Amino acid sequence: MKARPRRAILLGLAACLLAGCQGAPTRAPSQPAQVKGKVTLDGQPLADAIVTFFMPTGAVFSGATDSAGNYQLWSSLGGEQTCAGHCKVTISKYVLPAGTTPEPGVSPLMQGGKQLLPPKYADDEMTQLSADVPDQGGSFDFALTG
Repeated sequence: MKARPRRAILLGLAACLLAGCQGAPTRAPSQPAQVKGKVTLDGQPLADAIVTFFMPTGAVFSGATDSAGNYQLWSSLGGEQTCAGHCKVTISKYVLPAGTTPEPGVSPLMQGGKQLLPPKYADDEMTQLSADVPDQGGSFDFALTG
């Protein structure tokens, strides 16, 4: 009777090893997605904003705008590499109380930053922004009003 449970344990361990249980899967590096565009606020380029596309699959792609308001989306680490489908979009921009831009690499909230844009653009539950992204990607411009 003791041989049967031991055999089951050994078979289970062998199956686990064959299935790849010996370590965590490697994560795919973040790569540029084929989605880009421009963001303006009241007709002027919106610099240092974060543009985020939420795919129906749960994947999230984001990118920051440059001084001309242009952005390029990047895939999330370990996530899907193609941004396609009907996506919910948020655009957020944090500013410090003195009106300066938050330091890169540090959460703007930890620096006392405040959200510059209204929830209809910045809040992932209240956003009114969306994009229908074809499989090959595309360019999506957003003209926001203050």
